[in-house]
Amino acid sequence: MPNALFERGREGFLDGSLDWDTQLFSAVLLDLGTASAGNILISSSTNATPIVVTTATHNLSNGDLVSIPGHVPNTSANGIRKVAGVTGTTFQLTNPVDGTNSVGNGVGGATGSAVVLGGVSTVGKVYTDVVASIGGSKVNLTSPTVVDGVADAADTTFSAVSGATVEAIAIFQDTTVNGTSRMVALVDGYTIVTCNTLLTAGTTLLVEPTTASIPTATVLAFSSGQSATLNGASTAPSRAITVTSTTVNAAARALAPATSSGLPVVPNGGNIIISWDNTAGRGIFKL
Repeated sequence: MPNALFERGREGFLDGSLDWDTQLFSAVLLDLGTASAGNILISSSTNATPIVVTTATHNLSNGDLVSIPGHVPNTSANGIRKVAGVTGTTFQLTNPVDGTNSVGNGVGGATGSAVVLGGVSTVGKVYTDVVASIGGSKVNLTSPTVVDGVADAADTTFSAVSGATVEAIAIFQDTTVNGTSRMVALVDGYTIVTCNTLLTAGTTLLVEPTTASIPTATVLAFSSGQSATLNGASTAPSRAITVTSTTVNAAARALAPATSSGLPVVPNGGNIIISWDNTAGRGIFKL
């Protein structure tokens, strides 16, 4: 399952202008260490409330959604966040679920990036926005299926891939014209954990159903500035995760590595084969 759907893709499926099993969709590998309009490299972030992220000049607007993986040591910034307080080179991070400010847990360095999922601005909507960050060539998806709201396709092979590390895969509707090909889904090897109920000095963290398994000893850094360490592996789908005693606010969100995701991967000139999750009810993404 993807870490996130792009807003323009979600809109297309809702208004009927996108049809998974009759239109052409393609996949592309993303090098999140290379900047593009839709992949904004992070220069630093503040250990503050809200977290303020500094970047090179960007085109974000208040209300846009971004997905941030791999930012350290201010790991509370990682995850899907709504942007606020935008200036030409900074933006604040808020929780898209309840609108609260994200709380820092350290001063962030020049690590990670913000993948723009769309929203108010014109960024993060079409393939043009990420072209500068792609690795290798796009591959058309074949044998698409839709079952119970789950979109799936045959496994995808990227041939003779070389170059920089691949951190993510993007799915887009392929019109063969970059500027009209709508972004649909982002897969980056992480899964979102959302606290469902306030946990106070407890060891059973109640969460929204997880979409991927999470390894034992994973430290969940929540948008609230709180953290929780898994006492054992969590198998998806799960509504309860066993953690060391901690306190976590309801609606707080964290980003966790998905077990055996295969990402990131360092190309060596050979093929990269993407095996989509064929577990019943999962596939590539679910609306």
